[in-house]
Amino acid sequence: MILKIKHQTNYYYSSRVPRLVQSLKLFPSKSKNQKVIDWKITCNSGSLEESHQDALGHKIFNIFNDNFFGKQTILSQGTVETKDFNGVMSGLQDKVNPLCFLRYTNLTTPGKELTDFSKKIRKSKDIIKFCHSLNLAVSNSIRFKSGATTNETTAESSFKIGEGVCQDYAHILISLARLFEIPARYVNGYLLEDNNTNKYFTHAWVELYISDLGWVAFDPSHKRCIDESYVRLSCGYDFIDASPIKGVKLNYLGEENLSFRLDIHTEQ
Repeated sequence: MILKIKHQTNYYYSSRVPRLVQSLKLFPSKSKNQKVIDWKITCNSGSLEESHQDALGHKIFNIFNDNFFGKQTILSQGTVETKDFNGVMSGLQDKVNPLCFLRYTNLTTPGKELTDFSKKIRKSKDIIKFCHSLNLAVSNSIRFKSGATTNETTAESSFKIGEGVCQDYAHILISLARLFEIPARYVNGYLLEDNNTNKYFTHAWVELYISDLGWVAFDPSHKRCIDESYVRLSCGYDFIDASPIKGVKLNYLGEENLSFRLDIHTEQ
């Protein structure tokens, strides 16, 4: 499948920012699952520089602004050809030992509720089958509802609430997988929805490490493995670690507001 993507992020600053530095992970991952035909990142202010490729294969870009005020627009757009490998991620430029992703974070540390829930799940000797079962268990553990949680909601909290969005499903699956000693990481990207929507959001799913297969991508909010409708951007321990845009504001006491627009369509 060939997907055309246009992702515009707008930041609004209420007063002058003496120094603004932003790190971008907005370039789609290189793998056999997806081929970047063309991709361009631009901004309306500051100096945009390609920095380096990190150990997880992200192509990092930085934006530097001095004495910035008003609206900043970051535009990431291009064309990606995707293929369906039944969730198995092949050819990722990843140099990090998978065992690193057994590490918990504040967002993924299980509490009593998730720990008790994990005890009701019997681990199968067939690890592939078990990962599918775990994904389905998470899919059914909460109800999808926008606005029920925030970016700071932990896996334990969203599980208790019983509601959340794709980020929450991903954090719960990561938390449970690590309880079963399965390396798990958060993935940020795009999904071409199959419901004819014209309003898109960035999407989140999870990669679990399975011996002899490598990283396999599961989407608990859709009860499936990823296919050719997905475009992978970035990965990390959790939502914060995998965030496509991170910024540092020096000596700034004003407000920062965010809006975005995402368009995805197939190219015939």
